[in-house]
Amino acid sequence: MKQLPGSTGALRSGPGTRIEGRELDGYELFGSRVEAVEDPARRPVFRDITLRGCTVRDCVLEGALLDNVLVDGLTAPDTAHIRVLGCAYRRVVLRGHFANITLLPHVDPFSSHLGPLYQRANGEHWVDLMCDGDWALDISDLTGPLDFRSAVPAHLVRRDPETQIVMTADQAAHADWRSVPGLERSHLGIHIKLLQASTSRDTILIADKSAPDLAHQVTMLRQLQGMGAAEPD
Repeated sequence: MKQLPGSTGALRSGPGTRIEGRELDGYELFGSRVEAVEDPARRPVFRDITLRGCTVRDCVLEGALLDNVLVDGLTAPDTAHIRVLGCAYRRVVLRGHFANITLLPHVDPFSSHLGPLYQRANGEHWVDLMCDGDWALDISDLTGPLDFRSAVPAHLVRRDPETQIVMTADQAAHADWRSVPGLERSHLGIHIKLLQASTSRDTILIADKSAPDLAHQVTMLRQLQGMGAAEPD
């Protein structure tokens, strides 16, 4: 596994940082800090970036704009789960195997004064994409247990309807999804509970295509749709 150029391989960003036109194949990315800045209009921008078969360790990606980015496989060690917080996406493709990566809709709660600023900025970004007929994220060829956490409004996500379905907050609150055998204790059930505890309007439930019980996960998704506890496709 190769390291990024430099003695530590670490990236530091600040207001107005722009990184464009990079392609990294089989790199280990470690010790990088991309954190939310005071003004979302000057957030770090990553544009025309391709990562293939990379691993990440001890990294933070928060409040950035990811534009025209391809990530083909990305994993973190079991002991170093990586969180991507409060980022805005435009034409970002996640495909291949992902592990120990969580996408979160909000910036770090310890930056509480920045939360409303990024929530508003990201909301405006999603509206702009919708008005342009554009999309934010493509996870249709993803494998592995990506922890999605309502990071992007579902209608702006390209997905595989067989293994990735939409559940609204109303369905999570009122539908009898707990009656589906095995669901409540599965990772799908955990994500439904996370939706219930959030302020998000919807989420995407993702069956792990690499899991030995994939067929059972897909069966649970179909049962949710059949009982009206998830959106039909």
